[in-house]
Amino acid sequence: MRSWFDQSYYRQGDGCNEIRQRMGGLLDDLSLDYFSYLVLKPPNNRKFNALATLHTNYPEEWIGRYMSHRYYNLDPVAELTAKSTRPFFWGHGRFLRAFRSRQRLVFDEAREYRIINGLSIPIRGVDGEVAVFSVVSRGGKHLADVTRGEHARLFEAAYDTHEIVMTDQSDPGDDDEPELSMRERECLLWTLEGKTAGEIATILGLSVSTVNHHAMTATRKMRCLNKHHAAVQALRTGLI
Repeated sequence: MRSWFDQSYYRQGDGCNEIRQRMGGLLDDLSLDYFSYLVLKPPNNRKFNALATLHTNYPEEWIGRYMSHRYYNLDPVAELTAKSTRPFFWGHGRFLRAFRSRQRLVFDEAREYRIINGLSIPIRGVDGEVAVFSVVSRGGKHLADVTRGEHARLFEAAYDTHEIVMTDQSDPGDDDEPELSMRERECLLWTLEGKTAGEIATILGLSVSTVNHHAMTATRKMRCLNKHHAAVQALRTGLI
């Protein structure tokens, strides 16, 4: 019998920077489209930025829309994760009937990005945190077929990802707020207002390439997935 470590997609020394690459291996093995991980409730008695824990290979446009519209407050998957300790399948049709129209709208918009059917694993940590790990497929039958009998692989992926994220967030240096320049803050602020790079360039009297550079630098400093993610995080932490 193989040990838990032998089954893991992660390697000793891996951190958050390796999550997307390692989970890409899981998706390839199971012929799935996407994965996502996010802490929904931070640990007790600890400074923690839950939104900074989003790790996924979803299309950047959808990530930006999800974060800027704060869909994590409406997402039916997030609501079920808060109530359940068991993995659950989700999708369209019957699954959505129990939810409000605004919540169903999240799924309707996600469908445009081929995020249609998923399997989510709720995670409850030792410090009271709640997180969710999901894998996604366009076909519900395909998702059920390829995940049948793969419980060990999916659970190790979910809990190993959680351990890596929580360990990374426990680093004392991570509690320090990043230092953003005035231009970086301005670019994020206008991004939050829904302005494109071209529109921001006109407003600030800069070139588009300069605006993109500032946005990219701010995104990297804040360890976010894209400029939309960074803009929302900067707002929540009081940086803009």
